[in-house]
Amino acid sequence: MRIAILTNAYPYLPGEQFIEDEIGHWAARDDISVTLLPALAAGKPRPVPARIAVALDMAGTIGAGRLWFMLAALCSAIFWRELGHLRQSRKIHPHTVTRALLHTSKALEQAAQLQQHARTHGRIDVAYCYWNDTQACAAVLARETGAVRKVVSRVHGFDLYEARREHGYMPLKRQFVAAFDAIFALSHEAMAYLQRTYGAPTENIRISPLGVPLAGTLARPSRAGFLHIVSVSFCLRVKRLDRIVDALPLLAGRHRNVRMTWTHVGGGPLLEETMALARLKLSGLDNLDFTFTGELPHHAVKARYLDAPVDMLVNTSESEGVPVSIMEAMSAGVPVVAPDVGGISSLVSGRCGVLLGAHPDAEEIADAMDRVAFADGHERLRANARQAIEAGFDGARNYRDFVASVVAIGASGDKTVRCRRQEASRIQQATGRQ
Repeated sequence: MRIAILTNAYPYLPGEQFIEDEIGHWAARDDISVTLLPALAAGKPRPVPARIAVALDMAGTIGAGRLWFMLAALCSAIFWRELGHLRQSRKIHPHTVTRALLHTSKALEQAAQLQQHARTHGRIDVAYCYWNDTQACAAVLARETGAVRKVVSRVHGFDLYEARREHGYMPLKRQFVAAFDAIFALSHEAMAYLQRTYGAPTENIRISPLGVPLAGTLARPSRAGFLHIVSVSFCLRVKRLDRIVDALPLLAGRHRNVRMTWTHVGGGPLLEETMALARLKLSGLDNLDFTFTGELPHHAVKARYLDAPVDMLVNTSESEGVPVSIMEAMSAGVPVVAPDVGGISSLVSGRCGVLLGAHPDAEEIADAMDRVAFADGHERLRANARQAIEAGFDGARNYRDFVASVVAIGASGDKTVRCRRQEASRIQQATGRQ
């Protein structure tokens, strides 16, 4: 069985570091052939297991060039249906129209690339799309030409929640959401959002949480009189790191006899701005130090929990899926303060930290950090954090089961003839005028 894993860049940088925990479970199967197909391939790739192939057939532009596919998109029923949705939802705007055109052209181009890959290497039995974005739409289009037999997709956060996109617009989702052989959501909350927002059919959605390797050694707490707070994220508006900056002086002011350190792990476009804000608001505090590590390799992020005492992880994001950064901290026995957004409530509770409201202010965040660090019984939070990961987010179990599910889909019969005809009718219009 031939499995193609469609990624944004993995094994190349940037991002998608969490696939590193999953890919070994694909390599462990000797009954399948697995090829990674990244859409971007710049620089030196990260190492992958020996049994995993990497093909660059979807990286870059094919011979006809991007302009040809832009013209094809203008003539495509996919684009015109998308404009209809934008009008109906009152989201017509130069930005959204441009995004609709660009995403349509990209889906058409990537479908052509998949077809070319199949002509060279043989038909793909299952196209597994790590993101539910244009590559996933392209795989559906390629399926209708016979280049791909089955299409499955994960859905995370940025590719799920409309609030994460400018003008609240998620391109192409409504047109393609019913066409997948399976969509793997990270939580029941994500499943409900797919159904409520995009009309995804219940029978196509499966719950498959991500997971992390269980840390062999647990993080240790700080000694008396010290406190180490860690946050891990890209520096983006949606991460609301300014709220951590605003909360820390409140916490430090309540416990002037405690030496506190805040370490932020992660780069991103707002790194310099966030550092400047921290210098402005925190530099004058006698009992608080702060450090920004910038972007770190995945293994180095994990090592942070073992190299020095860590007392809590703080997340203040406006939108999330089920963050692996939180799983990794909890796997090492680190309690978590995080908002009740996305699927975070499936991870964080009062047993292992504090679940904030969806829109916490500095006072609420400071109160939560205070409880995790100093309230009676706070020591039990560390053991409970580890137990929560063992129960629901053990990567060895979750990824093994996920791989088995995808392989089973590839081994099963095709969709019903009725569904096939319905999909074929829609896709045949994709490159024609409406």
